[in-house]
Amino acid sequence: MHKKIKLQSKRNSVYRIVTDNGTYISKKFNSIEDYNKEKEILNILTGAGVRVPSIISSQNNSLYMKDLGDFTLLRWYEEQEKNNTLDEKLLYKLSFWLRDFYKAVYNHYNEEIILHDINFRNFIIFESEIYGIDFEQVRQGSICEDIGRFSAYALTYHPVMTRWKIYFRNKFIDILSKELKIKKENIVAEENKELLAIEKRRGISLVIRR
Repeated sequence: MHKKIKLQSKRNSVYRIVTDNGTYISKKFNSIEDYNKEKEILNILTGAGVRVPSIISSQNNSLYMKDLGDFTLLRWYEEQEKNNTLDEKLLYKLSFWLRDFYKAVYNHYNEEIILHDINFRNFIIFESEIYGIDFEQVRQGSICEDIGRFSAYALTYHPVMTRWKIYFRNKFIDILSKELKIKKENIVAEENKELLAIEKRRGISLVIRR
């Protein structure tokens, strides 16, 4: 048996390949630059012990990687809110993953490197651990920009600005500011920039009910 299941991706052709011996992920890049960047970042992170899918092989602008399943951080987030719970243990694991990512890429490039595309679908929960995926948009930037964008996304997944989302956002910023030794107000400033951008894209008004 050999079956290809198309997975969601705006930039590349991504499939789950099902065989008699198991499954793996095939990701064909439309850009050689994106392919080289993602391959390099995956190797850097793997070498630093940061959890990412392992590369099985690579050729012709394609990466073949371990299949971590499809339980995304977004799905976890939605289920936590639906049940009005918050697994703080997993929230800390996410925070530690981000801390370790920034440390690993800084040690390699000797400059601040950020994920940039830091949406909740780019994290997979596999065997109770957080894994990062999709690194072709990684670039130089401010860590506060990343964290502020992430917290803005946290507030604006549907339904927006709920009491639970605000609680999650406050816990997240509190933990990350301590782990990364950055000021909360710097994160909030970047969050506000992203919220304004989201307002323009969606044509809505976003007010944080702190």
